[in-house]
Amino acid sequence: MNEEIAFWMLSAIAVLGALVAVRKRNLIHGVFALMVFFAGLAGLFLLLLAEFIAAAQILVYIGAVGILLLFAIMLTERVAGDDGRRMTSRGWFWGLVAAVAVFVVLLLPPIQQFPSPEHARAIEPSVKELGEKLMHPYVVTLEVLALLLTAALIGAVTAAQGVRMPKEEDSPE
Repeated sequence: MNEEIAFWMLSAIAVLGALVAVRKRNLIHGVFALMVFFAGLAGLFLLLLAEFIAAAQILVYIGAVGILLLFAIMLTERVAGDDGRRMTSRGWFWGLVAAVAVFVVLLLPPIQQFPSPEHARAIEPSVKELGEKLMHPYVVTLEVLALLLTAALIGAVTAAQGVRMPKEEDSPE
């Protein structure tokens, strides 16, 4: 019973964090809400007895990605989100229809192919096996992504500095 209560509380925290992250106009508050969402997911991983994935969630997403987003946002000019734009777009309904269509076409068939719990085989997970499954096919992709993120951060710092104009010295007339 305690696990069920913890599940519903962590699920509520994760869903509320995600909703606040999407709806906040202030970008800093949105990133903090996103970090709350990631913390809720880490708690759900702990309930599933996946301690390694929960620790990775905290270190990578809350620690690295959250701080990277905060630095990138702080380098921009419009942080407060008070530019007078509408909160929702005019085509929100069609966006929702497109999202449901993408779910039905792309995600529903693979979900339906999962074996039922009665036919599922028992597995003995290990950190080594998990690392090989995550890293082996995606090593080059992860390296390219790391280079791209580094280049984006350098570009953001360069763009935030702006163009430096040389000081005009008093010229003799």
